[in-house]
Amino acid sequence: CDREGENINFEVLECCMHLMQGSGPYDRVYRAHFSAINPSDITKAYHALGKPDRNQSLSVDARQELDLKVGVAFSRFQTRFFQG
Repeated sequence: CDREGENINFEVLECCMHLMQGSGPYDRVYRAHFSAINPSDITKAYHALGKPDRNQSLSVDARQELDLKVGVAFSRFQTRFFQG
């Protein structure tokens, strides 16, 4: 699974949802999954479009927040440890 890609997808959607007309604009949004930029992979991804997964995006947000909090705590620990 490509959680970072899902997160980028929802960040882009948040920026442009106000431009989409009609009710339920998420119903018209699809996502291509590909890891290489070559004609065959892009074509394959285009023919296998899927709906964006909000839960995968939220899991990235949670991991980023945990990374930040753990990093801050570890930095404090190291600073105090090396200061003696």
